[in-house]
Amino acid sequence: MALMLVGWCAALLPADRASWAAAMKAEVDAIDDDGAALTFAIGCVWGAAKERILSRSFAARSMQFATIAGMLAISLLSALMTKRMIAAHHQSTVVFTLTSVLFAAAALRGYLRGPMALVQIARSVLPIYVLAYAFTSSGPGPAGGWIDARLYQALAIEGIGIWTAILLAGVFMIRVGTLPTITRM
Repeated sequence: MALMLVGWCAALLPADRASWAAAMKAEVDAIDDDGAALTFAIGCVWGAAKERILSRSFAARSMQFATIAGMLAISLLSALMTKRMIAAHHQSTVVFTLTSVLFAAAALRGYLRGPMALVQIARSVLPIYVLAYAFTSSGPGPAGGWIDARLYQALAIEGIGIWTAILLAGVFMIRVGTLPTITRM
């Protein structure tokens, strides 16, 4: 069991810490008492997990994965809403279809091009959502006839929140990637 846990450490540790994993395995091999070896191995797993979490590349990749997964989830949800809205309000299907396509395309571009693409997309799309909110909040004027203003106000507010979060996540990923590397002994 202790050797299996130390094997997990090798997978958890960043590549530049491979010597740590080898030392952990050697130490477990040298401990005669199974209970003490298991205790040591549990401590190794704790240290390896902590080292992985503290590595900046892990934080940036986790943020990128979560952001793209969230965008794909929103795209899927919008697609499902489009399917349900077709019979009830045909004009709304256009908005939900565009939302679905926008999030799917942005997620793909963010995956292929990295965090800078997410920042660029969010910076471009955010003003559109702000304008959409202003347009739907302007009263019965131009927005009155073909849309339900409350629904689109809610969608605009959600879009502002979501794209602001995507913008901040992209900035975080870029910032983490530019931090100086600190070598720990």
